[in-house]
Amino acid sequence: QERVALERQIGGLPDAAMLRDAELAEGGETRTSWYTEDEPMPLYAFDQRACDRLATLRALEALTEEVRQLTPQNAFESGYLRREAKADEDDDDVDERVLQRRRKRREEREAKYVTGEEAEKAVYAKEAALAFLEEFSQKWVPKLTKGDSRSSLEKRSRRPPPGQYEARPRDAGADADAMMEALWAYRDESPYHIRGGELVIPARMALRLRELRVEAAAAARRELSEEVHPKLLDARAKYTDYVEPVAEEVVATGDDGWD
Repeated sequence: QERVALERQIGGLPDAAMLRDAELAEGGETRTSWYTEDEPMPLYAFDQRACDRLATLRALEALTEEVRQLTPQNAFESGYLRREAKADEDDDDVDERVLQRRRKRREEREAKYVTGEEAEKAVYAKEAALAFLEEFSQKWVPKLTKGDSRSSLEKRSRRPPPGQYEARPRDAGADADAMMEALWAYRDESPYHIRGGELVIPARMALRLRELRVEAAAAARRELSEEVHPKLLDARAKYTDYVEPVAEEVVATGDDGWD
């Protein structure tokens, strides 16, 4: 009888739903509520990434508006625009024929650089920055709006080798970290295909975008607590049988606790 009772406590084999839930919990999708300390919150990481995408989209809009407000006097003080194009350095360990081809490509590229006084270059740099952000937004805004439907566990299991990009369909959604990596990948390089692009530093834009994203996240949190949360409470009271618990009234007895 003890053996039968023990086997009944173990339960049957896990089904497909139980395996999926276990993967989501292992992949970081499920969290335990900090309020109750035992209530599971499924798809917590999915919601977290969705909020991250929202804040990133708003930060991208704010960065574009910030570039529009730049003037020739303060353009180069933004941190992501530079007065002179980056100077290339030859590698002494490379074959001379390779160096000659590199120098030829460099001369062809430098022939398209903008010239003029600092104020003129500031105007070109601002236009190039706006053109780059427009081109970048056309590619990444639809991806962020759609989002990556994979869990954290799925993304980790298919991570490409170091130095390689992940092969994804052209219309696949993406999370904010993928968009930020696309900006970081420029490092100290510039979008040379844009006129005046040699004066733009996309990786420095990523730094400013990260700062703006913090502000956007704080604003979104205030919006949730001040505007969305009251409406959710009203909807719960109107469409469900939920009853707000009444706090117990504490009656003073005059006993200060001393015997």
